[in-house]
Amino acid sequence: MDIVNTQNLRRTVLAIAWPAVLRTFLNMVVQMVDMIMVGSLGAISIAAVGLGNQVFFFSVAIIQAFSIGTAAIVAQAFGRKDLEMAKKVAGQSLGAVLLTTFLLSAIAVVYSRQIIQGIVYFMAEKDYELIFLSSQYLGIISVSISLRFSIIIVNAIFQGAGDSRTPLYLMASTNLINVVGNYLLIFGVGPFPKLGVQGAALATCAAGLITGAVGITLLFTRFSPIRLDLDFRALFSFNKQVLFQVLNVGIPSAVEQLGIHVSNIIYSMTVATLGSLAIAAHQILHNAYTMTYLPGIGFAVTATTLVGQFLGANKKEQALKSGMETTRLALLIMSVVGVLFFFFPQAVIGIFTNDAQVLGLGRIPLMLLAFGQPAIACVTALTGGLRGAGDTLWAMYLTLFSMFCLRLLLTFLFMRAGWGLTGIWLAALAEFYFRGIFVLH
Repeated sequence: MDIVNTQNLRRTVLAIAWPAVLRTFLNMVVQMVDMIMVGSLGAISIAAVGLGNQVFFFSVAIIQAFSIGTAAIVAQAFGRKDLEMAKKVAGQSLGAVLLTTFLLSAIAVVYSRQIIQGIVYFMAEKDYELIFLSSQYLGIISVSISLRFSIIIVNAIFQGAGDSRTPLYLMASTNLINVVGNYLLIFGVGPFPKLGVQGAALATCAAGLITGAVGITLLFTRFSPIRLDLDFRALFSFNKQVLFQVLNVGIPSAVEQLGIHVSNIIYSMTVATLGSLAIAAHQILHNAYTMTYLPGIGFAVTATTLVGQFLGANKKEQALKSGMETTRLALLIMSVVGVLFFFFPQAVIGIFTNDAQVLGLGRIPLMLLAFGQPAIACVTALTGGLRGAGDTLWAMYLTLFSMFCLRLLLTFLFMRAGWGLTGIWLAALAEFYFRGIFVLH
């Protein structure tokens, strides 16, 4: 697609946005399917999968340093028709991510139990079944970290070049493998053993390993917009200047994402003081939040591609218009989902569990999350446009301040007031709008 010479900006935005939004939604579905299928096993199993996934995706923040910088620089290189630079950045980023994720995988596998014990450290009465199941789940899925997270950089390369469909196909394959594997291994269908939470972990692990291997392979074929050379020595011979250029854009966004994940773990530790049922409800709410946040990330990725390519072609006015058009679409779609959350909270929570106590704990917080959708839409889409322009520092400072100062303070005050899980999500709502107002200005 010739983005920089488009005659219909809205059509171009939609053409790139729908595969990106659908892909990020499917990315969330991998975890949601685990939660739904495991939900039949009880609240403890839901909490175990939720805790394991939260730690697992803490590692994503580190990969963001490469993926965001790669997407932005590849987009700018494509905009000015510098394919050699795009190829160089893609190869260097892929090699660096493969090494980094291998180390992360080893750490998470070896120390899975200690990591989970740290999260539930403040739990008044330790639930050892929860700790065991969470540790087991985290240890298994962590085997796939290297290949599964390398697919993030593969997606960034394709997306930066304007190809948002190939990443969608890869994510659809991940979901198919995961759903089939869950069905066979959680419930023990036919000759397969009934493994429960362990089965969900094995299915997720297999999906990540297979799709990651396929995605990396595609970069070395004619199906890639930036075909890499099959030279492994060159792949792991790093050019400091190229990596510095990538990380200069990517590190602030990585720190921003790392801050978000660290704060989420802090809030999970806070929720742990309320007991296992509150943990289960919180994990369901976090999945509901992800249901809207990840499509928002799809719009952010679209904005990064469009703004980056237009700026690379020195079309600043088109870059601004593309960012605003993407934000309007994100606002519309995410607000519609918010309406569904507000009017049908128990139906949404009921997708994951039929436990009456969990349903009761999650109803009002989900209604609060519904009110946050317009702010979340603006924050994610506009931040994506800033990344395309290479401006990531300002968003990092704003996010770290709002998450670690404002939201943490409000969470503490609301918990002291005895508002429990509702207070935690009310603090989140206030933080969403604080950040949204500042990003708009």
